[in-house]
Amino acid sequence: MKKTSQQDNIFVNSKAAYANHKDAKKAADKKAKASKPKKTAPKAGKNAKPGKIKSFFNKIPKKVWIPVVTVASTLVVGSVAIGIPYYMSANVALNDARELKESLKLSIYYLKEGDVDSADACITKAEQCIDSLRTDLADTKWQVATYIPFAGSNIKEDLNTASQALDIAEEATQTILKPASNYVRELGQPDLELLDITNMGPEMAVRINGYCDMIDDLSPAASKVLYELGDLPEFHTGMLEDQISQYRVIGKNADVLIPLLNSASSNILRPAAAVMTETPFSDLRMHPGINTAVITAYWDLLDEITPELVEINNTLLMLAQEAEDPAIYNKYSEKMVTILNIINEADTYRPLYDNIVGDGEDKFFIIVAQNSAEMRACGGFPGSIGNLSLRDGILYFGDFTSIYNVIPDTHASWINITDTENKLFLSDWYGNNPRRASCNPHFPRAAELWGSAYQEFNGVEVDGVVSLTPHIIQRLMAVTGPVTLSNGVTIDETNAVDYLQRQIYIDYFTTYGMNEANIMTDYIFAETAKIVGGQVMDNLNKDSLITLLDIVKESSQDRVFMMWMKDPEAEQIIIDLGFSGSLNSDPENPALGVFFSVNDANKLGPYLDIDISYDDGVLNEDGSMSYRVTVAVTNNIDEETLEIGEGNAYILAMDYGGSMNSLIYLFAPAGGTVSDFENDGEVSITIEKYNDLELGFSPRFILHPGETITFTYTATTAPGVTTPPTIMTQPLITDYRPVEEEEITEETAEEA
Repeated sequence: MKKTSQQDNIFVNSKAAYANHKDAKKAADKKAKASKPKKTAPKAGKNAKPGKIKSFFNKIPKKVWIPVVTVASTLVVGSVAIGIPYYMSANVALNDARELKESLKLSIYYLKEGDVDSADACITKAEQCIDSLRTDLADTKWQVATYIPFAGSNIKEDLNTASQALDIAEEATQTILKPASNYVRELGQPDLELLDITNMGPEMAVRINGYCDMIDDLSPAASKVLYELGDLPEFHTGMLEDQISQYRVIGKNADVLIPLLNSASSNILRPAAAVMTETPFSDLRMHPGINTAVITAYWDLLDEITPELVEINNTLLMLAQEAEDPAIYNKYSEKMVTILNIINEADTYRPLYDNIVGDGEDKFFIIVAQNSAEMRACGGFPGSIGNLSLRDGILYFGDFTSIYNVIPDTHASWINITDTENKLFLSDWYGNNPRRASCNPHFPRAAELWGSAYQEFNGVEVDGVVSLTPHIIQRLMAVTGPVTLSNGVTIDETNAVDYLQRQIYIDYFTTYGMNEANIMTDYIFAETAKIVGGQVMDNLNKDSLITLLDIVKESSQDRVFMMWMKDPEAEQIIIDLGFSGSLNSDPENPALGVFFSVNDANKLGPYLDIDISYDDGVLNEDGSMSYRVTVAVTNNIDEETLEIGEGNAYILAMDYGGSMNSLIYLFAPAGGTVSDFENDGEVSITIEKYNDLELGFSPRFILHPGETITFTYTATTAPGVTTPPTIMTQPLITDYRPVEEEEITEETAEEA
């Protein structure tokens, strides 16, 4: 018996239904015709009423319209019958396409990670997906689907586009991914983020050159694939178009991206590899010094490649602006901006480096470790002195030693202490002894006095002075990590300043005699500087270098790190960098200078608080601003320390028992004035002028344990200057004191 298809059955059933319908309708029409009067049909024309569908069909011979309706109904039902398996097959194909896309992405990811085996497995999976899709799209159901009314032509075009896409994917696997896999297998992980200061040498250079060869080798194939991808027609099926649209955009930019990649290879990576081959970064350390030729080589490299990096970043930003989805370009632009920011930050120090190293001359600097435990207006008593010398391009760090060994108690013969200096900083203190130069808050002058005295006493020309306070040690712990000293104490980012500025004196000066304790603590200070300095160099990498630059910037802003150069040109560079520790000299950028000294040998610095504030100010007729300034100085020494230090003059200050024999300096902004001084401690304030700045000062007053003295005065800016002033003061130890845990009671808990 002959089998009939579903479509045949539909057609037969339709004929039977139509025959029954025809007989019934014939009888009904006959009955209606007999019951109605005859009407004359209107003639065609502009007054004719619209004809009914029935009257239209009545005019067509039944032998014509019956087969037409039959065929139309067959096509509609048949289209549905074909569309269901087409829809199901489209979903299967879409899943295969997604799996292909994921396999290609994973293969690239694994190649970047250096996992060649996983990358090869993904490439193989991609090939399988391509074969599966080809087989599926060649099936007859897709050819039948092209005859579906209205949609058939779109399906046919999508089939052709899909075939082209598969050709491109296959070409990419064969001409790009597989060769790239071979390169990675031979060279190792290609991720440039692995490039670090620690591995910049011949081995890394070989790898970089190898990948430059890969770029040169695969660029033509990559260009071809990208161009073909860019020319790929859009899919009519939205789900398919969503899978490929973002990559088509990249393809359309092939004429920009491929030259960009080649430029990076030729103008950035290969020059970097050449420097790594000729000057490995490992040559930087030449114990016990630093080879400046290495620094110069890499800094010159940065100067060479920076324009190329800027050009690449500008191109990425341009592509991101033009792209519907800019994320892929922004991702690499952000990395480029990070690199450029680091280079720009480093370049700010290049003029200073060139001035010191560039002329090829030997140079000598002293490093003054100011001890803020013995508080002085410039930072602290300069208890230890180190040195830094440049000889034949090698930078050597000398050990720290006591100031009493290298700086005498008389100024150099060519130094003239002015009457104003003797008045402000005391003729019997600062005026006759360079060791007390830090009573002067203007660091260039203090540095000049130290450098001159060192030079005359030791017979070596001093080209500059570097000042550090112990705060720098705790900040450097971010690079070194915790450090354990020979006495068993471990210092870190939380306790270094407190131990070196407070606890060490309690530990040693209450256990040993003064001379012995002095020797032991000086040894600990020198040991700390040596260990921390060595570990900074040992831990040097790109991340620690960024941290070091941040530390230098922060420490120059709060006077923890300062520099002075004898050469005027070099000193101007120092001033421009903000490293000079100078008093305010720019009227357009006003600052309120507040400085404090304790005029005795002591270790009371950890207990000094200085709180500075000012109001919103008043605008004067000449355009200047007048601010009412409040400065509260407090001696916060605790009873326990007073008891521990009882009878120990070195901690509590000779003859003062924990009181601070104090001097205070309240400077006006550059070009401005100070006036209307008041205080609640009966302290006499005198107005004077120093370094072209007006100031109010008190030569000596006593600040007793637990006492606060509050000074108020008016500070006025230069005429026409309305910029709010900044506050300039010495680095204190207040923020580094350990916080005592208070007993929590029901009352304090409610307050909290």
